[in-house]
Amino acid sequence: MDGCQEARNAITIREIPCPRCGESMELFIKDGFLAADAICDSCGYVIPAGSNE
Repeated sequence: MDGCQEARNAITIREIPCPRCGESMELFIKDGFLAADAICDSCGYVIPAGSNE
């Protein structure tokens, strides 16, 4: 059961194109939701923490 809890708490990093400018953005995903705000370095577009991936 210890492995199950560790897997549940794991954060996955995923890169997607920014919906506004198309540059790459990093998403930190935990349990299918963003663990932190994703902010585009190029244009400042924000996908808020807690959003569904």
